[in-house]
Amino acid sequence: MSRSIHAANLLQLLPARMASVLHVVARLADAQGVKIFLVGGVVRDLLLHRPTFDLDLAVEGNGIAIARRVSERFRTSLTVYDRFATARLQFPGGLRMDIATTRKESYALPAELPCVEPASLPEDLYRRDFTINALAIQLNAGHVGHLIDWYGGQRDLRDRTIRVLHEKSFEDDPTRIFRAIRFEQRFKGRLDANTQRLLRNAAETGLIDRLSGPRLCNEWFLLFGEQDPSRALDRLAQLKLFRFLHPQLHYGVHTRRIIRSLPKLLATWTSRFPTSHLDRSVLYLMALLEGASESVLEGVIARLMLSNEQAKKVRTSGRKPARILRVLGGANTLRTSELYHLLIEVPDEALVLLLAKTAATKQTMQIGRVQQRVFRFMTRLRTTKTALRGADLLQMGMEPGPQIKDCLTRLLDARLDGTVKTRAHERAFVQARLTALLNSSG
Repeated sequence: MSRSIHAANLLQLLPARMASVLHVVARLADAQGVKIFLVGGVVRDLLLHRPTFDLDLAVEGNGIAIARRVSERFRTSLTVYDRFATARLQFPGGLRMDIATTRKESYALPAELPCVEPASLPEDLYRRDFTINALAIQLNAGHVGHLIDWYGGQRDLRDRTIRVLHEKSFEDDPTRIFRAIRFEQRFKGRLDANTQRLLRNAAETGLIDRLSGPRLCNEWFLLFGEQDPSRALDRLAQLKLFRFLHPQLHYGVHTRRIIRSLPKLLATWTSRFPTSHLDRSVLYLMALLEGASESVLEGVIARLMLSNEQAKKVRTSGRKPARILRVLGGANTLRTSELYHLLIEVPDEALVLLLAKTAATKQTMQIGRVQQRVFRFMTRLRTTKTALRGADLLQMGMEPGPQIKDCLTRLLDARLDGTVKTRAHERAFVQARLTALLNSSG
């Protein structure tokens, strides 16, 4: 049953820049005589008074044509996906907008990308994943702010209920299995009985195996991007869904402790080191794979088709961190240069993971020692450099070759350990090395 409720006040919750852009877009649609709607997650988030960053619009008409006019008006970048009757616009300042023709979908086979054809707004909303995302707000003049709810999305939002729109929802698109769990935990809600039955049935099949690496990776990374993914991961474990990452992946008690320690650690880390750009999703994947065998690591990397940079970071969640942790947590005194060389090649995500692994042990003395040493590296050592460079050493008479690199490494160690403090000291250090080299060769 259709419900059309005036919700102009909801649009007032949008940031001024977004609201201004939407007003212009709506007037462009009016000029073409087509209906245009704000749809999906942005409407849900407005009803929940949550911040929203991207805008999804649906047009009963030619959505791509409207997108082209918007792009010309605002001089934005434009990417067109003809197969899905959708266009994406990227505005200066980071605002992203998707404009699509209202459409319905059909699936030749489960888990494949759909075939689409133009349709009415009710049909467009019905193809979506859950009732809470099947909401729309009209933007046309004379109808601005009318909230359209055909399928009980507002009721389910109030009741914190995640409900699919039709029986084949998970079969058509198995990524919705992950999305259902993500929303269930984000909104501290529940799956309605029928949705839970359908999800369990789909989870017991091999449908997820049919998903491409990038599609599966996207869902895992979205889940890892939640404020605290631990409850969602517990739910995935209950449903035995880790097997779709790797059949030998084990989600044990120690891994759970590491995962649960991460939100607090991340808050501390970003507060203390705001210029450290962590890939949060990769960090959670690294935590999930902590201590896994090389075959499991490589299997997950291949299944998710990770980028080279992501794969490089994930590989550091194998055995190497355990060796680093033994040194960091040990009672032995570490020279500053030793600490520097121990950590300089370790990505920031792996440093946070080291702290999480230590926190999971609940050994107060070790936790304090590891944290003090990691924080010392980040605040005082990481950016340490020598005043002299290779060109300076050549000018001083050192022959080209490996001795240049060796001398610079020794010079950096001396700088770190405090035996060399100024440029003059560095020159004296290098001169002494040159003399020693000449004497040894003579």
